[in-house]
Amino acid sequence: MGIWNLYFIVKLLLLWAGIIGFHVLPNFLFALLLAVRLRPRWARVARQMLALAAGAALLYYDSNLPPFGRFIEQLPELLQFRVSYLIELLGRFVPSRFWLGFAILLLAYWIVNRWVRVTTFVVLALLIVPGVLRVGTLVAVAPVVAAQSDTAAVASVAAASEGGAVAGEGEFVSGDGEVPLAASPDAALDGFYTRELKRAVPMPAQVGAGPDFDIIFLHICSLAQDDLDADNLANLPLLSRFDFLFKNFNSAASYSGPAAIRVLRAGCGQPTHKALYDPVGPQCYVMSDLKQLGFTPSLAMNHDGHFDNFMQEVQQNFNVQGITPFDNTHTRVAMRAFDETAIHSDGDVLQSWWQQRMALPDKRVALYYNTISLHDGNRLEGSRLSSAQSYPIRVKAMFDDFGQFIDTIARSGRKAVVVFVPEHGAALRGSKLQISGMREVPLPEITHVPVAVKLVGFGNGAAAAHGTPVTISTPTSYLALMTLVSHLIASNPFAGTPDLASYATDLPPTAFVSANEKTTVMKYGGKTLIRGPDGVWVDLKSME
Repeated sequence: MGIWNLYFIVKLLLLWAGIIGFHVLPNFLFALLLAVRLRPRWARVARQMLALAAGAALLYYDSNLPPFGRFIEQLPELLQFRVSYLIELLGRFVPSRFWLGFAILLLAYWIVNRWVRVTTFVVLALLIVPGVLRVGTLVAVAPVVAAQSDTAAVASVAAASEGGAVAGEGEFVSGDGEVPLAASPDAALDGFYTRELKRAVPMPAQVGAGPDFDIIFLHICSLAQDDLDADNLANLPLLSRFDFLFKNFNSAASYSGPAAIRVLRAGCGQPTHKALYDPVGPQCYVMSDLKQLGFTPSLAMNHDGHFDNFMQEVQQNFNVQGITPFDNTHTRVAMRAFDETAIHSDGDVLQSWWQQRMALPDKRVALYYNTISLHDGNRLEGSRLSSAQSYPIRVKAMFDDFGQFIDTIARSGRKAVVVFVPEHGAALRGSKLQISGMREVPLPEITHVPVAVKLVGFGNGAAAAHGTPVTISTPTSYLALMTLVSHLIASNPFAGTPDLASYATDLPPTAFVSANEKTTVMKYGGKTLIRGPDGVWVDLKSME
């Protein structure tokens, strides 16, 4: 096989390191075809040309990268990435220390190949190494498929759920955020979406009596609880200043566009990914609902929203005509995105927007603010740090900006409900399924996000003067968040000093289901299951 021996040796080492998967039969057959001796020169040249394409395709097939069709779909966006970011991504897929090992391996191969028939050992290794690692059979290295109907598991989980479910959950959640059991995972997922179609937030007919207040949604890209834990940022003081904390919130999506649609349609239950792009009833749209209650809708971002038509999707899902985004071009540029477009300072944009808001005669305003300050690939102005290295710096800066914005609102004398809700995580840690920064599989570590609500001007206006935050620990998603907002609108919290815990009663739970275009993750039967494009459910533990 000549130099192709190195190809297989490297792949086996990547498999051993847990960087890629391995399909045994295709690799074994490929090796055999390369080992066959061909006499005509033209045949050898033709085989090498075909082998280059086949080898690249097989390596991609063995990798944990998204399906190739998905790669082709995303190619126009990928071509916009700056070169330094592409190099950073390559370093995540294959760590830098591996390249040193490869150089040593190349030297060793050059020496050994002069005295030993390496091909024989490589072919044997293709059969032995996967078996030693217990990663598959001769057909393919594949994780264990989740049982479609496991009677014992159904009985045991059902028994465990009795008395363990939160009161009022009923048909919606079982166990620790699991979808209620059914005949199969497919049936359970279908039942979940069927039930969600019937759920909606009952909005009040009018705002409760008391001082006027604004509602401000801070929608943050790339911030999950796991990211805070990974960089030891969980104890930053900002969230402790909030009045309500959701500790078990599922954002249900791992990309910005779908996440924005979900939060802007939070008035209804959780739809499928495909249904996000279908029309829905007017009761689902948060901003049009708030407009009916006298809140003037407003839109601001710290970027231009051009990537993947994000701005257009947001404007469409306001369901309000004539929404013009706040002009952020006069604010300070804090960093550059992966495509070198400007990302403005959160503090500058929010403070400037607030100045404009204070000049308006509107009694109530509802702002949707989107920030991509934490997005993967961002480069701080004047810094050579990689996006991964600068992540904790960017989190602290954003949290400081939000804290100062809250202080500015408080000093102005106005009241406001500030909703802190991330879109999805940054996937800082990565896993064997996907490299750091990749979010094709919406795992719990990516969609379990810290959500909080702050009542600016509650009590005496002092930060956290009323004591510890009200904590919501039940499995929830946007329906619960919007229900809390609805309670705050119906019974004005700024009219005196009511018991804040009363606002968080009877918040609807939601079982854990997250989805992208072709991948669904669901907690079910004591397991976390993943369904890929092939429609097969797989236990996450079998893939780790």
